[in-house]
Amino acid sequence: MPKKPFNRKDRFYQKAKKEGYPARSAYKIMELDDRFKIFKFGNSIIDLGCAPGGWMKVGQERLKGNGLLIGIDLLPLKISETSTTLFLQDDFTKPESQEWLQSKIKNGADWVLSDMSPNISGVKFRDRFQSYELCQMSLQFAVKVLKPGGNFLCKVFPGGEIEDLRKEMKTAFKKIVSVVPEATRQSSTEIYLVALNKKT
Repeated sequence: MPKKPFNRKDRFYQKAKKEGYPARSAYKIMELDDRFKIFKFGNSIIDLGCAPGGWMKVGQERLKGNGLLIGIDLLPLKISETSTTLFLQDDFTKPESQEWLQSKIKNGADWVLSDMSPNISGVKFRDRFQSYELCQMSLQFAVKVLKPGGNFLCKVFPGGEIEDLRKEMKTAFKKIVSVVPEATRQSSTEIYLVALNKKT
């Protein structure tokens, strides 16, 4: 059965507008946090592709200043930064951007989150492969900056490469989980891969 067309003003859009979140994606990370305890007291979290800031706003609320949030995106944030929130408006794929992120985490990150998406071309195989490339780059970065036992989450458009991505994750993490949050648009095929407990 074909997916229903995306209704921009569906209940999650309306809820985000009413509750003051910059995007519906805030409800995705709430569900993921409820399940995986991402914003645990004292955690250090890197958010790749964080604009407009829905995930970081949820993180601010749930950490209550007891942790560190570091975000990067090509686009600006639409939320206020706090003393425990750092943001770099730049291209994550640049080595100097990754070095900046790594320099802000002194003892390793607890989570690396990637909600990055390629510029959608409408050509499915191209979009899926570029999504895979972003996840692969995020995974390589996560393996470098996560402390032992740390966790990684990334959004990916499923295609033939997704099994290769899972295999790569399994070499570095003890458990891999696939999740489609309730707030995901009905027209979207995206899924989230959650890699838990980085091996020593």
